[in-house]
Amino acid sequence: MSVAPSLLTPADGEKFVFPAFTITSRVLSAQTGGAFELWELEIGAATVDYHVHHLMDETLCVIEGEVEFVVQGETYVRPAGSVGFIPRGLHHGFTNHGPARARLIIVFTPATRQGEFFAELGRLLAVPTPDTAAIAALQKRYDQELIDPNA
Repeated sequence: MSVAPSLLTPADGEKFVFPAFTITSRVLSAQTGGAFELWELEIGAATVDYHVHHLMDETLCVIEGEVEFVVQGETYVRPAGSVGFIPRGLHHGFTNHGPARARLIIVFTPATRQGEFFAELGRLLAVPTPDTAAIAALQKRYDQELIDPNA
C-alpha cells in the first residue's frame, strides 16, 4: 500500500470543540494506511476519565502546561517537554489542574479512526441531556473503555 505525505498547517486539521477541551486532527488513519493517528489536544482545567485501550497504544507529549497522569493507579505530574507512552491494556487518565490550558500531542498506534469517535461524541453531547449509555457504547466501540479508578 502506498502512503502519501501529509504536510498540514495548523488550520488544516478537523477540529472538535467540547466544553473542557478542543481536539484537532493532524494525521489521520487514512493518511498512514492505518499505522497511526496524531491529534493535538488543548484542555482546560479538566480530567480525561480513567480508561483503557485494548487495541492501541497511546503516546502523549505535553507541549504546554503541566499534566497529571494516572497510569495503573500510579500518579505522575509532568511538565511541558514530557512524553508518556501508555501501552495498550494499561488503565490511564490525565488531568490539567489549571488554571491555564494545557496542550498535548497524542499519537494512537495503530489508528482506530478516532475522528469518527470525536464526531459522534459531539453529536451525542449536543443535546440537553446526553444519553450516558450511548456514550459508553460509543467509547467501547472506538477502544476507549472507561474504568472505575477505585475498582
